[in-house]
Amino acid sequence: MDANTIIPKLALALIPGIGANIARALMARCATAEEIFRLKRRDLISIPGIGTLLADRLLHTETFKRAEEEIRFMEKERLDCRFLFDEDYPPRLAQCPDAPIVFFLRGGLPGPDFRMLSVVGTRNPTTRGKQITRDLIQGLADKGHPVVITSGLAYGIDIQAHIAALESGLKTIAVLGHGFHTLYPAIHRQIADRITEQGGLISDFFSHNLPEPKNFIRRNRIIAGLTEATLVVESGIKGGAMVTAEMANSYDRDVMVIPGRPDDLMSQGCNYLIRSNQASLVESAGDIEYLLGWNQGPVKKPPSEPMLFEQLDPDEMTIYGLLTGSPLSVDQICRLAGFPVQKVSFLLLGLEFKELIQAMPGKLYARNDN
Repeated sequence: MDANTIIPKLALALIPGIGANIARALMARCATAEEIFRLKRRDLISIPGIGTLLADRLLHTETFKRAEEEIRFMEKERLDCRFLFDEDYPPRLAQCPDAPIVFFLRGGLPGPDFRMLSVVGTRNPTTRGKQITRDLIQGLADKGHPVVITSGLAYGIDIQAHIAALESGLKTIAVLGHGFHTLYPAIHRQIADRITEQGGLISDFFSHNLPEPKNFIRRNRIIAGLTEATLVVESGIKGGAMVTAEMANSYDRDVMVIPGRPDDLMSQGCNYLIRSNQASLVESAGDIEYLLGWNQGPVKKPPSEPMLFEQLDPDEMTIYGLLTGSPLSVDQICRLAGFPVQKVSFLLLGLEFKELIQAMPGKLYARNDN
């Protein structure tokens, strides 16, 4: 762990008012996080989204002291971290407009060959809901898919999903709603230890952050953003699972639900998502496999990196590199790349001519991997 490199990244994430989009604007000007703190006030104010208040906060670097404390905590707890602009930051999560600037990790993250599925639901599941969760995850494992099951380690469907993944031999990721100084709920510590061995624990909260209710809503964006799809097993009309489904839809990810009886309170949320065309109905692992295209055999790989570097200029490589997951709109690409819309439109047209990307319904763009 190179503390001198990590401290400026942590310091940036600690400054109030700086989210992913502001960080992208800053990093479009600077090569490293450390360079941001060397900018003069007039240079900071000239960056889109940086006013006098944020400029002053960036110039007063008291957050470096707090970052140094966090480094010591990370070393003690054997934690790693990922910075939004690091090469090993999960690409799907990086596409989200509210992606965490930094998150902490105990354990490991899956490689690019793994499928990622979120499984969420009520904290008070029925016996049927628990059994369905186990059967679906075991079914995916039986089909041989390299699936990583992501959830929130909470009571109910969350912990059932983690246990089912562990017992099925699948990797699993738990996203925490607090810092690593504690674990909530404490009764799940033994499961959390197993998850660390067979996946990882993730949190974008610093060590001092407590398990407060608002933090669990905030962590749901990571559950939705890490994965290509979210499955809701049981949920009332309100609750954290419904928030996660809403976030997944906002990221243009697939949402799937298990239907329930009309008079079942624990299925009201699932039935509503189907009725309002916000989610697809699934009843088996085969349905998930079909909806996500996992049964279509090996995906044709895009051109190798050496070929790409010969074909593309640096700006084209930037755009192509962003299109690694779900299709993106022009506005999303502009925000992620930090380029004006005219430039992005020109670059997209060039990539289309080279048959590396394709335009899709809804004015979205994706890699042409077919």
